[in-house]
Amino acid sequence: MTTEYVVARNEAEAYTKAKAKFGDAVKLKQDMDVLDTWFSSGLWPFSTVGWPNDKAEADPASDLVRFYKEFGSSCLETGYDILFFWVARMVMLGTELTGKVPFDVVYMHGLVRDAQGKKMSKTTGNVVDPLDIIAEYGTDALRYTLVTGVTPGLDVPLDPKRIESNRNFANKLWNSARFILSNLQSLSEEEKAAIAVQGPMTKEEMEQLAMPERYIVSKCHELVAEVTQQLDDYTMGQAGDQIQTFLWDQFADWYLETSKVRIFAAQKSDDPEVQAAAAQARRVLLYVLDTNLRLLHPFMPYVTEAIWQRLPHEGKSLVIAQWPQADKTPLHVDSEALAQYSALQELVRTIRNARNEYKVAPGRKIQVPVLACRQHEILV
Repeated sequence: MTTEYVVARNEAEAYTKAKAKFGDAVKLKQDMDVLDTWFSSGLWPFSTVGWPNDKAEADPASDLVRFYKEFGSSCLETGYDILFFWVARMVMLGTELTGKVPFDVVYMHGLVRDAQGKKMSKTTGNVVDPLDIIAEYGTDALRYTLVTGVTPGLDVPLDPKRIESNRNFANKLWNSARFILSNLQSLSEEEKAAIAVQGPMTKEEMEQLAMPERYIVSKCHELVAEVTQQLDDYTMGQAGDQIQTFLWDQFADWYLETSKVRIFAAQKSDDPEVQAAAAQARRVLLYVLDTNLRLLHPFMPYVTEAIWQRLPHEGKSLVIAQWPQADKTPLHVDSEALAQYSALQELVRTIRNARNEYKVAPGRKIQVPVLACRQHEILV
């Protein structure tokens, strides 16, 4: 008795072994309507947008033309382990069947490994289930860890301690946003709409601000230029780290605390100058936070969208909001404000270090003579 098997291309080897074992009792017949896994994957860039379709290829408004043939430049992100299984097939099939290479850049990341750099395996018991990680730390923390852990040519060690640290960063961002939102509650809807971010802050607008505000906006504009360039260069890890460093150190730890002096003073005084200073602080807080949410959105899409929707804003969603630097023109930076506030930061650090060195009680006030020259050199 002969048994006939209909097999796909990628099953042929297994059934060939079976035939060798059972002889003529097995008859192989290949199913010509089934594509093997890697061959069908090679068709993915253009088969998903309407190919093969003669009408679609001739219609400028079709998905095939808009998203495949007219794409000036595109990037494929993939692991290095499937370069010849998948990437090479997409290039060859795209060139042969459509006359166009499906992408111009291939960004190859490393493989995700455990905290010790070992390959994950059920046998060794070191497999990390992403659903468990998400349940404990959140989706954004895991996503940010994977993206910022990418170094071209190297694998990605998935350390739960880094994920926890990035979860804390998301909490820090949320708490900073809560402080800003709480200080916008007293404003009318018209006043909120007036301070909504509609574009980059100009040089003329910055000149109307006090020194701390000019400083933080300048640092923010420097960050925008650096992150934009890093993303263009595919150094995603460095870009994400810089955003976190700015938001945690410069924005939350320094400027947010500086702004509280102006905002709290306005709650106790009706003086027009005091009220104007508080209004400037609120506007700058919103501007810097909004700008950084746009920068951070590709790394942490959920928490940034949730915060942005609660802020006064223009547009329906952060995912389609304008990037802070629309073209190659750098945003304005006030170098004098950077030098002045940096000198003030150094002064505060010097005083804090001296207090710690002499074990001065935290609540005790002391007199500190300060000598400053024009170059902002400080002697305490």
